[in-house]
Parts: sequence; C-alpha cells; structure tokens
Amino acid sequence: MMKSTPVQDCFRAEGSRTPVLFGYDMVSGCKVSIPGSAECTLLAPEILRVLKGQNFPDYVASFGDSLPQNGPDWVQISYNSTKPATCEIPVSFEVHVKWTKYGSLVNPQAKIKSVTVTVRTAPLPQVEPGSESIVEIFSSVSFVDISAPAQPGYKAWPTIEAHLPFDFFFPFV
Repeated sequence: MMKSTPVQDCFRAEGSRTPVLFGYDMVSGCKVSIPGSAECTLLAPEILRVLKGQNFPDYVASFGDSLPQNGPDWVQISYNSTKPATCEIPVSFEVHVKWTKYGSLVNPQAKIKSVTVTVRTAPLPQVEPGSESIVEIFSSVSFVDISAPAQPGYKAWPTIEAHLPFDFFFPFV
C-alpha cells in the first residue's frame, strides 16, 4: 500500500510503502502532476506501476502458515478491470479480500477465500500546453468476513449401536 507522505507526490514517494495488516481496512492516496505534453500511453502504465508497487504477487496464502509447496493452500488474485475505449489513466487500485473463519468454534482460524483487485480509470484531463493538471490517485485494501454464523452441534446425530448376546433371554424363552 502506498505510504502517505507530506509531499503527496506519487512519483517522489514511489518506494515508500505501508505494510497491510490482516483485518484492517486502509486507504492511501497521492497526487500526480500531469503536464500538457503528457502522453497517455506512457503515463497510464507508470501510474499503475506506482499503485501496484514492486513485486505485486499473483497468489496469496489462504492461511498464515501456508507453505509455498502446498498449491491448494494458495489463492490466485483476480483482476476486475476493463480496457478503456479512449485514453484513460488509473485513479484507484482497490484490493478486496474475502475471508472466513475456519476450524473450531473456540479458536477459529482466518482463511482467505478470494482476493480481487479493481483498477478504476478516468479520462486523461485536457491540459493546455505549458500548464499542468493535478490528479489524485488512491489505493485501498478492504477485508470482508463472509463466514456463516457458527452453530454448535453434531454434523450428524450420534446413533446407538447396542448388540446383545445371542442367548441373553435364554432362561425366559
């Protein structure tokens, strides 16, 4: 997640990031100065690179202690973005993490079910040559608990399987 700085210039504070803590929703933003001579095809990928940061993963661990060799323990990050018809620049990078409680009722563990990244775009502002426009861009992380309410009980009611010896009623029969 981008780290807010006093300067608020996205390209100056490009390397500084704030760690994301599980369960805490976060929003951060900065500003981009767009000169009148800016080329949209060059500017849009640069802004997206700043929003994503270095080494943005393709997968996240579903549990906190998932090992890299356990493939089913990892969740692929899906992207919700559309190809803009005209030249548009990214203005927000939103990460939505859906998780559930897994395991015992006394001490459930958090299990990530899905991670979705949404990149929102806006048209490049028209700026006269020699002047510049300032655009605010944001990144956010939100955690959504999708757990069903826990109900104590048995998965199936227990059955009694009592077997009496063959000659149990012998003197009475």
